[in-house]
Amino acid sequence: MATLAETSCSPVSFAPGGDHTVVNLDANANAAPTAAVLSAVVEAMTNGAGNPSSGHLAGDLARGIVERTRDSVVALLEGAFEDGVVFTSGCTEGNNTVLRGMVGHTAQTLFVSTVEHASVLKVAQRLAVEFAEVRFVRVDADGVIDLGELEVGLQGSPDRSLISIQTANSETGVLQPVAAIADLARRYGAIYHADAAQSFGKIRTILGRGHGPDVITLSGHKLHAPAGTGAIVSADAEIEYAPLIVGGDQEHGRRAGTQSVPLLAGLAAACEQRGCTLDADVAMMSMLRDRLEFGIRTLLPWTVVNGVASPRLPNASNIRFVGVDGMALVANLDAEGILASQGSACSSRRPEPSHVLTAMGLSEADAFSSVRFSVSPLNTLEEIDHAVQIIVAAATRLRGGL
Repeated sequence: MATLAETSCSPVSFAPGGDHTVVNLDANANAAPTAAVLSAVVEAMTNGAGNPSSGHLAGDLARGIVERTRDSVVALLEGAFEDGVVFTSGCTEGNNTVLRGMVGHTAQTLFVSTVEHASVLKVAQRLAVEFAEVRFVRVDADGVIDLGELEVGLQGSPDRSLISIQTANSETGVLQPVAAIADLARRYGAIYHADAAQSFGKIRTILGRGHGPDVITLSGHKLHAPAGTGAIVSADAEIEYAPLIVGGDQEHGRRAGTQSVPLLAGLAAACEQRGCTLDADVAMMSMLRDRLEFGIRTLLPWTVVNGVASPRLPNASNIRFVGVDGMALVANLDAEGILASQGSACSSRRPEPSHVLTAMGLSEADAFSSVRFSVSPLNTLEEIDHAVQIIVAAATRLRGGL
């Protein structure tokens, strides 16, 4: 039996087990940190950075890292300003903060789409029970919101409204008509919030009246930054919301609590890397995703790509394996070292059909037969070709060889 010392000092691996090579096709759940991100985190933990609120040298060093991270986030956006960046633990906290901090304060009516992430939908449902007027905007068969329905709702709203509609869907990658939504918000005096967790660093995002959202929320771990990082980013100082967490003056009084300097250093590194390679990374992800879809569709012509008729993120693909149990397929792929999922990682462990796919008109059976694949620039062509072989073999086996 190992001694306590031996147990404590033994090397620990957090990588998936097994001897085979693991291919991460679930980057929308978590994109692995790059070497630069890991280095930035370690350096911040070892170079003497202290509490950013402290008035000594270590505090100065920490504040420098925090402010550099603000600059790095803003650099990946258009129309944002540095004082409008408020760091959070991720998009879930950000979405809760914006919706709860605005509805009932600066806005009285809330409009959300039926394909939002649970951190928007669950808050909206709770607000509807508590006191707010909440309206759910439907989407078409490709997952794009009904702009006409949204406009009719805005026309009939007697008070100022908050629109909370994502930039891109985490399950299908479908892009929403952000500019058109922003134009409606401008015309009817509404505030437009967008959950940009999946689009940040993958498409160019513009903030500002009539061009894009007034405020967005984002998560760092979708962009190779450490989990536990995120931000609320506003277009101007007029965007006001009550803080969700109080007890300190950090983040301009909008989010109390000592900032995690090492994690923010990792977020800065991730943003700076993507800023240098954005166009090349987008092209790479698009090529990898298209190669994956082409390989599967060619060898399995009975498969369907959900939302393929709409503009999508360059890295995401949601494929319906008709007649196949999607949960079983994901499990089979996992056993072969291929990571995929059936939807958002925040709800994928529950045996329920995807609310996104059913909102698009798919039956429960079709939703259960769908699997999400999402790539990152860390993937290679060889990995995609290897994954296609495994996916095709597993799906054919589960379908009974038909």
